[in-house]
Amino acid sequence: MHEELLHYLWKHRLYNAGNYFTENGERLEIIHPGFPNTDAGPDFFNAKIRIGDTLWAGNVEMHLRASDWIRHKHHRDKAYDNVILHVVGQYDSAVNTSNGSEIPAWVMPIPDHLYRKYMDLSKSSKPIACGDKLQGLDLLTLNSWIERMAIEKLEKKVEQIRLLYESYDGDWDEVFYILLTRNFGFGINAQPFERLARNTPWRIVLKNRDDIRCLEALFLGQAGMLDEAPDQDDYVRHLKYEYKILRAKYGLSSVPAHQWKFLRLRPSNFPSVRLAQLATLFNGKQISLGRLLSAISITEALDLLDICASDYWTNHHRPGLSSRPRQKQLGKQSAELICINTIIPLTFAYGSLRDDEGLKAKALCWLDSFKPERNSIIDRWKALKIEPISALQSQALLYLYQNYCTPKRCLHCRIGHSIIASHETS
Repeated sequence: MHEELLHYLWKHRLYNAGNYFTENGERLEIIHPGFPNTDAGPDFFNAKIRIGDTLWAGNVEMHLRASDWIRHKHHRDKAYDNVILHVVGQYDSAVNTSNGSEIPAWVMPIPDHLYRKYMDLSKSSKPIACGDKLQGLDLLTLNSWIERMAIEKLEKKVEQIRLLYESYDGDWDEVFYILLTRNFGFGINAQPFERLARNTPWRIVLKNRDDIRCLEALFLGQAGMLDEAPDQDDYVRHLKYEYKILRAKYGLSSVPAHQWKFLRLRPSNFPSVRLAQLATLFNGKQISLGRLLSAISITEALDLLDICASDYWTNHHRPGLSSRPRQKQLGKQSAELICINTIIPLTFAYGSLRDDEGLKAKALCWLDSFKPERNSIIDRWKALKIEPISALQSQALLYLYQNYCTPKRCLHCRIGHSIIASHETS
């Protein structure tokens, strides 16, 4: 058994009903369990209990064994001096506060059927532990939790964006540039793309955005891809010359070339091609944070991503190395992924941090307008008859799987709670 089960039963008052007594034989009445403490210190604060004839208000600490109090050195920590009850799974020792006062202990009675259902989920080897129980679940519970997961995922991204926003002294354009550049790495090259953006400030891109060759020289040079590129054509020689000037002018440092991953990627997805597309995207006034935030429809936002790398890349996948002719246009699926992973979270974050409910609602509406993603995780949900009908739902199911199902956080999941706390005993 894990200590989290004690927390769960206490929080939801799911322990066996009956008359309760402390280990010292005093009658115990639980009036209010208090509120979970997510910071350091006792597990629950502001609880209200009656022991004997005395009403107490204070904190509650929980352990599987009472002696864990001593093992965790709470008896030396003044932060635990206001604990009014020690809730345990097994009583093996009396414990005291740092001033020597003994703390009343109570062994929580755990209902057998709840324990069995908890163990069934926590010990399950299935990727989705509750999969065989989903069909009997109330649809309102299921759908509301999926919606909550979509919001929770966006809220986590808001926190990440807020930290980035603060680190760049409130410069939203820099935040937008870094996030958009990172997501042009499409997962496998996300880190070197972000590092390139951080090494190449937005102000430098702005100063050179009217010249596509300057931007290509800037991005490919900063990626370290020009250092070993063959000097077989005038274009590469020009890019090398331009980058040499830019590097000296702005004191730039490049990303080590070995960080870029080309293996198992289609040539059209090579990071060199993505950098050329990124240069096109920032060329002139193709895209900006202001244009995205003012977009009325998702179609308008997608139109801003309708780009094609410059003519040189029709016959090249890497600088200096020719290839079969093919235009390097950013595909529809890639544009949608950038919307889902960059534009929508950024719009939601901008709305959250500026208390603009309209922007938040627009971001959710846009996410709900995309078709659901297809991947192995979504296939697992489909096998359980849970089929997302939009990207909002598929994003929610991905988040649920990765943050609740995989780490077996069933007690923190509304679906898991419904299964464990149900009145069914089988």
